[in-house]
Amino acid sequence: MLSYLLFKTLLEKLVSMTSSPEILREKPEKIRSMFDAIAPTYDLLNHLLSFGMDIRWRKKAVALLKEKEGGTFLDIAAGSGDVSLALLSLNPRHIIGSDFAPNMLNVFQQKLQRYKNSDCIELVSCDAHELPFIDRSFDATIAAFGIRNFADRLLALREMHRVLKPNGISLILELSTPKTPVVKQFYYLYSRIGLPLFGKFISRHNAAYRYLPDSIAQFPDQQEFLSMIRQAGFREANSYALTFGAATIYVGRK
Repeated sequence: MLSYLLFKTLLEKLVSMTSSPEILREKPEKIRSMFDAIAPTYDLLNHLLSFGMDIRWRKKAVALLKEKEGGTFLDIAAGSGDVSLALLSLNPRHIIGSDFAPNMLNVFQQKLQRYKNSDCIELVSCDAHELPFIDRSFDATIAAFGIRNFADRLLALREMHRVLKPNGISLILELSTPKTPVVKQFYYLYSRIGLPLFGKFISRHNAAYRYLPDSIAQFPDQQEFLSMIRQAGFREANSYALTFGAATIYVGRK
């Protein structure tokens, strides 16, 4: 019993050391600065910390947009560009990769030089809350691992809806908390202790990978977020859990 209490106390102390809920209240400029700082190691950490599952999740998300093959796509919070590059499999007419962190787009631009079929991709620096595109511009929008960082998610969803053509699709891929008790406990320990420690070691950034588990924990649950999607004007909204609920795909149709 004493050993258990000692272990529980140590665990709680470790969690408190790797938690930083205050960063969730930071101004957007601070969030932008954080992503600019981790841009050089962003891809490596995504693959390592998700055990490579992020690659499979993106492919699954893009596959759900198959009906829009040959169309125009807006990749919101495109970051280093993995989603936009995955969209090339749909033979798009045009892809716009947008992000508000300049260093992330710089990494994206460097990647484009290695892809011969990427001429259809255009990079735009902008805020997801105020997209600089006219109404009914895109067949589909996609935002992967980004919307939990937005200050006003409902406003961002309304902007996605605005720029979609009729019958267009907005797809959101986001990290989430598993529901199965055993998996949830493992996920909690890993996200609160392992992830921040590995993230700090590789990125040399103190806050970014302490911020990640807090941003996931404070994201709305599936039903609440689906309700938000409908509130933004979408006539259909569905969700698909991935890998025991470690990530979730949300699909809204205009």
